[in-house]
Amino acid sequence: MTLTTKLSQSKFYQEDIVQRVDDPSRSGVVVRCWHNSHEIPIPEHLQQQDPLLRPLKPDEVGVSFFSSQDREISHESEFKLIDRPFQTGDVCKRHVEDVQSGVVKSVDVRFKAAHVISNEKVEGWLSKDDIEDTDELVIGSIVIFDDWVGQVQNIFDEMVVELGSGGFVRVPEMTSRLTVGDRGADILPPPAPGQNHFMPGVTPSESDTVVAIKHSVIAVCWMAVNQKLTSEAAAGRQRPQRFWNENEQSKLTLVRDLDEKVVRVGHKISLRKAPFVTRHGEANSRKGQILVDTFNVIETQTSVTVLWQDGSTEVVDSKELLPHVNPDEYDCWPGDHVMWKNEDAKQPAIVQKVNAKQRTAELLLYDGKVELVPVLELDVHGSDAILETPHDSFGARVGDLVFIHADGSTNGFEKPMVPVIGELEAWAYEAPVQEETGEYSGWRKDLNVMGTSLAQDVPPRIDSFGKAKLNGDLSIHWFGEVLDLQLNGLIDVKLPNQQIVSVPLERLSRLNDGLDQLEDVWGDGFDDSLDDEMDEDDKAEILGFQTEDGEWHEYDPDDEGDWEDDEDEAASEADVKMDTDDDISAPNPDLKTQSPTSQEASSGSDDVGSRPTSSVSSEPTSVDESESKDEAEPCKRFDILPSAPVDHAFYTSTSVDPSRQFMSRLSKEYKALTTSLPDSIIVQTYEDRTDLLRCLIIGPENTPYEDAPFVIDWMLDSNFPQSPPIAHFHSWTNGNGRVNPNLYEEGKVCLSILGTWAGDRSESWSAARSSLLQAFVSIQGLVLVKEPWFCEPAYEKLRGTAGGRVNSRLYSEKAYVLSRGFVRRALEIPMGGLEEIINDIYYTKGRLQQVISKSNALIAKSREAEGKDLEDDDSDLAVPHLTAGGVLALSRTMTKLEQTHSAHQQTTK
Repeated sequence: MTLTTKLSQSKFYQEDIVQRVDDPSRSGVVVRCWHNSHEIPIPEHLQQQDPLLRPLKPDEVGVSFFSSQDREISHESEFKLIDRPFQTGDVCKRHVEDVQSGVVKSVDVRFKAAHVISNEKVEGWLSKDDIEDTDELVIGSIVIFDDWVGQVQNIFDEMVVELGSGGFVRVPEMTSRLTVGDRGADILPPPAPGQNHFMPGVTPSESDTVVAIKHSVIAVCWMAVNQKLTSEAAAGRQRPQRFWNENEQSKLTLVRDLDEKVVRVGHKISLRKAPFVTRHGEANSRKGQILVDTFNVIETQTSVTVLWQDGSTEVVDSKELLPHVNPDEYDCWPGDHVMWKNEDAKQPAIVQKVNAKQRTAELLLYDGKVELVPVLELDVHGSDAILETPHDSFGARVGDLVFIHADGSTNGFEKPMVPVIGELEAWAYEAPVQEETGEYSGWRKDLNVMGTSLAQDVPPRIDSFGKAKLNGDLSIHWFGEVLDLQLNGLIDVKLPNQQIVSVPLERLSRLNDGLDQLEDVWGDGFDDSLDDEMDEDDKAEILGFQTEDGEWHEYDPDDEGDWEDDEDEAASEADVKMDTDDDISAPNPDLKTQSPTSQEASSGSDDVGSRPTSSVSSEPTSVDESESKDEAEPCKRFDILPSAPVDHAFYTSTSVDPSRQFMSRLSKEYKALTTSLPDSIIVQTYEDRTDLLRCLIIGPENTPYEDAPFVIDWMLDSNFPQSPPIAHFHSWTNGNGRVNPNLYEEGKVCLSILGTWAGDRSESWSAARSSLLQAFVSIQGLVLVKEPWFCEPAYEKLRGTAGGRVNSRLYSEKAYVLSRGFVRRALEIPMGGLEEIINDIYYTKGRLQQVISKSNALIAKSREAEGKDLEDDDSDLAVPHLTAGGVLALSRTMTKLEQTHSAHQQTTK
């Protein structure tokens, strides 16, 4: 069996519940998978400390077992899938090769349970109806008080531990690390001054068991106020207190989510009718007796209700579905609010259904009209949202927590944009610990002091330990969770009292998740936890680089190239003038974009085609020999113009005062550009702004970008060459998505040599071994490639897999269609300084006619083959065929290009 075939049959995903084939008594949860694993390499001695840390091979999974807590990496064939958990709002597929996906509308789990202490099993299968409603608070819980919405940031717990030697001890701590039924010698923390135990001098044992927990104090960050209040009323609602003790918590209203009763293996629950309990302590003693009615979920069977893109709804066994881990940027589902961006206007609409295979969508416009459009013309998420509020996006999703604005008012945004509101208070961002002492700092220290103080009070009866009953306020009608999206545009929202209301989109605002805000600042915690275990040698090993054979080497900062500036070299006006007879070789390190494996560039076939860019020749590139002898001389590949054009992205920036070193280096850069630029790259700089450049790159042959113009503006700051050049890409996609994973719509160019992608140090900009020429050819050779989808981080490893092929094909079609629009944009609104060059390339040399002919041929071929299986057709072509949606979108562009071509011919007759 080939590697490609094996990879296409990947069986498991993270959070899958699996069972060992050779030992059915051992079941566990998948915590790592090769296909979605993209961690940094871990030093070998750390791998030995945790068997799950070593690099995964294809078809391997990392599993954590439930009963023994063992962790191992094994081949997928050694496991059997028991259950596949989903949550409401998750996206799924039936098969990896499918292009149609669905959204999980609801989840139903039946399960088996056993008592957390006695391990006695409850007979038969249980359902959500058997679960007792609780007011259990966890970190991240959403609560309401006095018209304010807040999120629990941390909890100080007080636990009752039954000792293996007999008796009880109270354990107060701010970690939330323990649950009822946990057992072991690590239950009791090391003795600490002032800690209040029922029995002093206890000795930890493997039989120590947690029998009760209460949340002594919780810390709540209040993020936003009721949006139905008038501005005067809202101003009168003072932000509630930060800390809430166990008696005050009853004033809070817990917002229950749709998945509140969706259980997974390992969850601990209470049952409405507990068939048995365990008793701890003496009923008549002064300390009281604890009854434990908590049960472990030990087995699950999940079914989900799925809304497919074609509008059908189906109840499916979750094991028959796959998580859609790499959704297409145009994926949308019935009820979604999107923006249709065509040649004429931008129109908001509601998706009625999607033909994923043909990449078309039926839309209901806000004026009541129904249109069939290509998904390539849809902005699904709000890609041109205000950059200062990047979380604002189109519409709402099932599971979103939303504020409901008053009748007659709106969220202040134009449909279909929905704002995200709710900011964490400043205290939430305080560092967790003091770097000097390692002790809690800021509000965590206050919470710890408050919780410890309460624990030192006169010990209560142990049977008083239990869950606080929160306020069941049923009058809250201004906040809830999105339950469903109607095809007429209304949004169904479930209120805290379980009532369902239908609300127009413009009356909703989404709640910003506070934990996500913290993750943006502190990260996901992985790097921090790893740093704690690594010394400087470990870190140096991770900050190394990887060779093509997969071997990692420590980065050597002394390994530099030959571009060192001679600081004593005088820079003058003459230094900047070009001497085309000078021959200077350009350095050529192995540069990479986001993808860890560089890709070969395609070879061009004419004077503005491409050529391999992994090496840069010091000789000028000749014009295609097949070109007519009497044709005009090609435009200069490098030129210095008198003044910078006003449409340059950095035109309004402050011009640098060039230093002698700056001008000396610039002279060398100019010489390299004069002699070594490929035919398909044209660079211009300016006498009045030596810190600015503009380059035009023509897309390489047999890539989705062939024949298309890509314009990037550059600025050299005063620290150049010590700092890399700054790039701005002119994206002409009309807000319909990126044309390449590394080229952002707002202008960012993601490339390691530019410092905009965290590649290996050896790939980063270096004044000694990097050059402008390298930056230009890297974009052509490592970004504008045949299969651009694999430029995304961690996608390179999916090359050859079924899922990788599907996603790459869809992305390449999108890139091809959008880049045809670049041709039109360059001709209709030529960039300053490039007017003659664009005319020469597309009119004089006939490239426009070539673009039209190739595209029309592809359209005709795709129409003839509609309905046939063309997965392997002309597999060597970057874009062998188009979907119906691709044909529709490209046809519209071709109509405009043909009109442009015809108009030019008329004017030149």
